[in-house]
Amino acid sequence: MNTNVDLDPSSSEKTLEPFVRLIGAEFVEFIFERAPRKVASRVSKALDHFSKAMRLTGVDEEMGAIRCIAAEEELVVAIFEVLKLNAANLPAHEDFIRRYKNHYVKLSFHPVLSQFRWILSDMIRNGITFPGWENLITMRLEPVVDEGRVKLRMHKEDGQELVALNPLNVSISCDDLDHEDVVEELFRDFEAEITRQSGMTVRQFITARAEFRNTLLYATDAGYGAMADRLDELIERSFSVAYRDLLWALAILLDNKPAHRNWGLVSQFIGLYRRVLSHSKLI
Repeated sequence: MNTNVDLDPSSSEKTLEPFVRLIGAEFVEFIFERAPRKVASRVSKALDHFSKAMRLTGVDEEMGAIRCIAAEEELVVAIFEVLKLNAANLPAHEDFIRRYKNHYVKLSFHPVLSQFRWILSDMIRNGITFPGWENLITMRLEPVVDEGRVKLRMHKEDGQELVALNPLNVSISCDDLDHEDVVEELFRDFEAEITRQSGMTVRQFITARAEFRNTLLYATDAGYGAMADRLDELIERSFSVAYRDLLWALAILLDNKPAHRNWGLVSQFIGLYRRVLSHSKLI
């Protein structure tokens, strides 16, 4: 059996286009150029799964959905590998990293990440200002590749660049709460949003998300399930969103590090992710 892996998708019939549509060519190329082999191999396999899934639309939609789930899991493992390689600069994370083969752990990652995207997207979309200055100046933010890293470029509305920021040197604040209390507040918001959207508890939601894969693959004593949604609709409203968020997270983590290992977005994310996993009895 030939086990050689081609990590340059552009050199074969497989292209970067499915991921380019999500975050742009510059950033996809940056990931493949900067990522260590053990990271790039996971991204390449995720791209392979996604490309093949799209070709299964109207042919074998359930197998296409399974490939989409596998693509999401591969991107999560790619991020796990980056966290392992940068362990000295990041909070402790061995408790969930070593569960990288657990589908429940991997499929819990994006729902937590989406909580951060929801909080930060308004800042990216509408810009930032300061109290009392709302009608005078608004600064816009956009991701750029600068000096071999993905940064957030801050500029005035007239386009004048002010500074390029390391995205990891940002922290979510909530009144005067300290780190642990902010994470707990984020968990309460996450819990409320899950209940509002699905009517489930956090543990039920995380379990159901992972069990969707098993429902498509395996029968039980009572029979077996079938996918009710069309594959193209699932890709549009769910999987593409997950891939976009995970690719952005991966690009930002490559070669960036926070000012302090226990401060900032990465620390808060790991705190919330651990809280969700422990609440769901996964660690």
